Amino acid sequence: MRHVLKQLMLLLVVFTPLTALAQGVQQHPLVRFTGVLLPVEEKGASCAPTLTVRISDTTWIFRIAKVENLTGRDLSELQLFQVLFPPRVHFVGLAKTLHPLQDPEITGKRLAIEGILYPTDRMLWVTAVEEIAGK
Repeated sequence: MRHVLKQLMLLLVVFTPLTALAQGVQQHPLVRFTGVLLPVEEKGASCAPTLTVRISDTTWIFRIAKVENLTGRDLSELQLFQVLFPPRVHFVGLAKTLHPLQDPEITGKRLAIEGILYPTDRMLWVTAVEEIAGK
């Protein structure tokens, strides 16, 4: 009985920190950026925050109107821009998802781009692209 009790105590000592560590691991946030893709030459002066976005071999300026954190994690828009400083992101994903973003006709249209953000890699795995009517 004493031997079993010692083994249980050892398991408790080993697994308690591992459980706490596992709970502390943060998942990458699912975010939605709403804004307009512009050619780099059209960056111009604007009050709106911008991201320099690379999609395949093309670099764009994404003028951001809104940022939403869809995971429910405590990550504000300001914190998001702090982890993405300087504001550069590479959009990656399935070809069918990225295809609308590679069409020159998308320039100047209001978009909602949703994906999983990997801040340290400066990468957004794009999961959805939607054109939003109106301005």
